[in-house]
Amino acid sequence: MLNKLSIKRKLLIYNVLIQGFILVIFSLSIYKTLQVSTIDKIESSLKVIILDIVDDILDHKNGLSTLDFDEEKEYKFKPLYIRLIETNKELKVLSPSYFPSSIPLPVAHIQSDTIHFVEHDNYICGEIKFIMKNKTYILQVATDYKILNHTMENLFYILLFIVPIILIFSIIGGYFLIYKSFAPIEKILFNLKNINATTLSERLKSSNNRDEISQLSNEINSLLQRLEISFDKINQFSSDASHELKTPLTIIRGEIEIALRKDRDSKEYKDTLNVCLDEILLIQQTIDDLLFLAKNENNKDVYKEDAYIDEITSDAIKELKPYAKLKNINIQSQIKDIFQIKGHSKLLKIAIKNILKNAISFSHENSDVIIKNYIEDDNFIISIEDKGIGIAQEEQTKIFEKFYRTDKSRNKESGGTGLGMAIVEKIISSHNGKIDLKSSENKGTTVKLIFTKNKF
Repeated sequence: MLNKLSIKRKLLIYNVLIQGFILVIFSLSIYKTLQVSTIDKIESSLKVIILDIVDDILDHKNGLSTLDFDEEKEYKFKPLYIRLIETNKELKVLSPSYFPSSIPLPVAHIQSDTIHFVEHDNYICGEIKFIMKNKTYILQVATDYKILNHTMENLFYILLFIVPIILIFSIIGGYFLIYKSFAPIEKILFNLKNINATTLSERLKSSNNRDEISQLSNEINSLLQRLEISFDKINQFSSDASHELKTPLTIIRGEIEIALRKDRDSKEYKDTLNVCLDEILLIQQTIDDLLFLAKNENNKDVYKEDAYIDEITSDAIKELKPYAKLKNINIQSQIKDIFQIKGHSKLLKIAIKNILKNAISFSHENSDVIIKNYIEDDNFIISIEDKGIGIAQEEQTKIFEKFYRTDKSRNKESGGTGLGMAIVEKIISSHNGKIDLKSSENKGTTVKLIFTKNKF
């Protein structure tokens, strides 16, 4: 049942139950404490009266039958019942003053000169045994619980009146505190309901306080900022990906429609299929690159395995030699220093291959692409240099953006997707490295992958 209630109402119910429980325990404690205190007070008064009566008996020189017990008037203690009993052979009541019949005669073997208190029904009785002129006597002094009952009854009515009032004020106070405390949260919830995919730029108003509500608002604003950035990236990513996939699909569709307009010979069909195959391979490469970037978009791990850069560079050169031969490009390997870093060998080879493939694709025919490994100023450096068309100064800062192409026609001919350098930047940054690019138009480009020694 409580699970269906709001937190505010749950807290209010818990507050009522806890406050009620505390007040009941507190009332019972007061009631019991006052009861014990009143009984102690009655016993103390009876003790004083008993000792005074014993002194009067011991000082009385005439017969005990002439002794008049007037302590009730003397002490103004009502009601007071007194009985004197002789206990030599058998119990004999010497002072037959009115005494409650429900209080039995005392036990003869009680300890002498010590006051004992015994409770009988609605009475409390104090007894003392003493010796006078070789005779043993027991004095009983009793009173009823009227004083106690009257006191406890008054307390009961007081508590019965005060406890509900305290509980009501407690509920009102708890209600005020709970709803006052939840007011900022309700305001946050109201503002959050108005934030959707089209209004992610909106932020919650946050005070300069250092309380939990302010911290919550700041954290939600930080979350909204991250969501806005991610949402913008997804929108841009989807838009660019759709554009990149739409072009080859349009080409494939056009080639197929042209081929189906009339009967053609086998050579024309083969040409159409080759064009379609090239576009399909481009789509496949684009999808693979997109999946790689999506998978590693938030991956900032520093890899712990040993990556031997000379072996990775040699493998990259070996795998791209056929492509370089096709483009009439010569790859020169100049591995000056052999070194290793902590990293992911496969990913590093992908980065080197992407740069190397770009260098081959945009180099002039019969030119050289030079790849070097060396150590300089406590840095591990992989350098790839080409003598190609170069990159314009205004475009050099953009080539690491997804789907950006410096020369769309040339890039298209090379089978590029515009994702290669974005992948390189992602891999190198995940290895705590940096990329240094220098290029001049129609002179060539040099790309350096730099890893600082003290980070490995």
